[in-house]
Amino acid sequence: MLRVMMNAHDRKRQEREARRHRIQDAARPVFFERGFARASIEDIAKQAQLSVGAIYLYFKSKEDLYLSILERSLRTLGESLDKANDPRVAWDQLTGWVAAEPECARALAMVARPELRATLTQEVADGLAGAIHQVRSALIASVTRAVNSRAYRSCDAGAVGETLWATFLGATAIAAAAGNVGGSAPAAGDLFTVVDGSLRQTAVRAAA
Repeated sequence: MLRVMMNAHDRKRQEREARRHRIQDAARPVFFERGFARASIEDIAKQAQLSVGAIYLYFKSKEDLYLSILERSLRTLGESLDKANDPRVAWDQLTGWVAAEPECARALAMVARPELRATLTQEVADGLAGAIHQVRSALIASVTRAVNSRAYRSCDAGAVGETLWATFLGATAIAAAAGNVGGSAPAAGDLFTVVDGSLRQTAVRAAA
């Protein structure tokens, strides 16, 4: 009996996850084509062939749904970064993610808004925090590998990895601001070179 109950519980959980993914898959092109502000739950419900009420059974708000898509994208990015054996590779993957997923990059900037938390379920908030932690940990791991391979001189890998993450966020925000109101933005690669160049071993740089 217990096994039957557990199977029923697992089946219900799997069905719920499948429905959430269906909604996310329908919402993704709507958000990406129209942007967060112009997309509506009604548009998404139509795309998913569900009622508006059905959407709200699985997501608390438009923000909740929007950032759940960001979580999935960051999970994929984190898995890719986990394989990076050098910060250069990791940085290229970060900037490639922005180019390939510009709406997710904009969603990432939204996470810092203080009013956002009230619009999110605990599930999405926890999932997003975990996905961001995965990306940050992968950056730190790439620095550790560079130190171990002597591509980098000895350093605090944790601090350097977090510096790279902060640099990435800052570069993305500056570029977005310049795109919105004008002005110049530094090339993200140039900012990375400042950090990378201060740590990369001279012999390795010369051989590269």
